[in-house]
Amino acid sequence: MKKLIDYLILTVGAIIVAAGLELILAPNSLVDGGVTALAIMGNYLFGVPIWLIYFALNIPALLFCGKYMGKRFIIRTLYANAVTSIALSLLAPMQAITSSEVLIVLYGGLMLGLGVGLVVKAGGAVDGTEMIAVWAQRKFHIPISTFLLAVNAVILTGAAFVFSLEQAMFSVAVFYIVSKLIDFVLDGLNQGKSVMIISDAPHDVGAKLIEELDVQITYLYGQGGYTGDERLLIYCITNRFMYPKLKEVVMSVDSSAVIEASYVTETAGVKKQNFFEVNRENGK
Repeated sequence: MKKLIDYLILTVGAIIVAAGLELILAPNSLVDGGVTALAIMGNYLFGVPIWLIYFALNIPALLFCGKYMGKRFIIRTLYANAVTSIALSLLAPMQAITSSEVLIVLYGGLMLGLGVGLVVKAGGAVDGTEMIAVWAQRKFHIPISTFLLAVNAVILTGAAFVFSLEQAMFSVAVFYIVSKLIDFVLDGLNQGKSVMIISDAPHDVGAKLIEELDVQITYLYGQGGYTGDERLLIYCITNRFMYPKLKEVVMSVDSSAVIEASYVTETAGVKKQNFFEVNRENGK
């Protein structure tokens, strides 16, 4: 069932990418970067179908990345590329759905970013530069959006010569939206808040959080840098919707408490048992 859902996501993402290219960007001489941008520019200059250039350019990138990414990535990427190519060929005869610059930039970027993000999240890629970006992210922990921004700066500069400076400027806006939406699809849906609480009444605050919010907390040992006093710090992870209530509960118990919060993109394996209890069981 998990594999079936993944392939459904791959299919939907690939079709969204194809629709964004053929129905919004390509007919209006705009690009989003990467192999898809080269395919659109090749179609504009030489009349070669976008799907043909797209598929031909992606094969070398896949061959390069495949030995680093494994069989699963190769199969899913081949599938996503096949679906995208078929969808591109089927959508090619259709007319653009809009000619408004604002709608082109907005919805072109949203569709490409959503489609690419879904495919990457399901374990594949639909663009040669994105394949390399996924490889770089897994091997060197380079953010996908940062890698794509660097590589596509050159490609988008080329778009200014193929089309016009104005079209290239619109394309930069499209690419920005695409890169941000990719990050949102990959990380934003799982985003939560990591909270550190420094209080003179840590046990009272902790008990109140567990009682009212059922928050999974951990007690950490700390020492004051100025006074040298030892104290317990409260650490927990919550979501951004519950955070305001958490802050209210903490302040109701200890109005002088210090709360530090930062975003986290993924959490897994959270247990009810806190750090203090684990240490006590281990005799520490």
